[in-house]
Amino acid sequence: MTDLDTVYRAALDGQWDSVIGLSEASWLDVKSSIYALDQAGPRAELCKHVAAMANAQGGLLMIGLRTELVDGREVVDGLKPVPQRLVDPGRHRKILMEQVRPPVRDLRVDWVACQEDSGVLVLYVPPQPTTDEPFVVPASDPKGREGVAVPVRSGDDTSWLKPAELQRLLALGWSSSAAAPGPSAAAGGDRTTAERLLRLAPQDAPWLKHLRNGGPFHRVPASVSDGVHEAAEALADEVLRFRDPDLAAATEKFTSAVHELSDVLGGLHAPLDGPLAYFEVPPEWKGRDPDRYYAALRENSRVAQAVLEAHGDWVNRLNGKGLLA
Repeated sequence: MTDLDTVYRAALDGQWDSVIGLSEASWLDVKSSIYALDQAGPRAELCKHVAAMANAQGGLLMIGLRTELVDGREVVDGLKPVPQRLVDPGRHRKILMEQVRPPVRDLRVDWVACQEDSGVLVLYVPPQPTTDEPFVVPASDPKGREGVAVPVRSGDDTSWLKPAELQRLLALGWSSSAAAPGPSAAAGGDRTTAERLLRLAPQDAPWLKHLRNGGPFHRVPASVSDGVHEAAEALADEVLRFRDPDLAAATEKFTSAVHELSDVLGGLHAPLDGPLAYFEVPPEWKGRDPDRYYAALRENSRVAQAVLEAHGDWVNRLNGKGLLA
C-alpha cells in the first residue's frame, strides 16, 4: 500500500499496521519528536518539509512514528506517540499558512490519538496545481537580508533547490504558469519531465546495454560502473516530478533500483595491478571463500535484473502515456 490517500485514510483510522513497514519516500516523511514551534529553527524546518512536499506530488508528514535503517532506506518500524499537551494542530496550520507561499491548498493537520494522552500528528499535503509552483519559504543571507528559498524532495531527502536549478526550472516550465490549470497543463508538465529524465537515463546508455546483455557481473567495466554512478547521482539531484501518479511511482521505483545498483557496484574491488579498466568481485574469494564469492555474484545479478525490470516498466508507462517520443 503506497498510495498517498490510502495511507492518509489508514492513519486517520489508526490502522498503523498498514503504515508500519513503509519506506520513507518523496511523499512520506515521519518524525519521532515534535517541532518546538517556540523556536525559529524548528518552525523553519516544519515549513521546509511541507513546502517540499507541495513542490512534489503532495505527501504525508507524520510526527509520532519511529524508523529504522534497512538496506540504506528509512523504514517505519513502530509508533512513538508524542504527548498531546505539547501539540497544537491549529498552531501548526497557522504557521504553515503564514510562512509557506503560496499557501498550500487544502492542507490538513489532524491529531490521531493512540493513548489517552498521546498520539500522532498527521499533516496531509494534497497534490497542488502546477500553476501554484514553486512553493517557497522565507530565507535570509548572513547579513539578514530577506529572501526566499525553494525546498524540494529527492527520494526521502529534503533539500534546497540550487540557484542555477531554479533558473533552469523557471525556463522549462514554471515561467509558463499563466496557462489555466487542468489536465492539459499537467500533461505538458509531464512531457517536460519525461524529456528531462530520458536525457539523464537514455534507453541506449552503455551501462543499460551492459545489463541487457547479461553482464558479466563478476567483473564490470569501469565505464559501466561510472555510468551507473553518474545516472544515480543525476536522478537523485533531479527535482522535476511527474504529476501522473503511475509515472511518479514507476520513476521512483526505477530511481531506487539504480541507486541500489550504484551501491552494489561501489562495493566491488579494483584490480590489484594494471590499469583501472574494471571492478570485480575478488577472484581469490572463489577458492578461499566460495560461498561469499557466489553470493556476491547472485546479489549483483539480482540488483541488475531489478534495474532492468524497473526500467522496462518505466519505459512502458511512458510509452502508454505518449511521452516516449
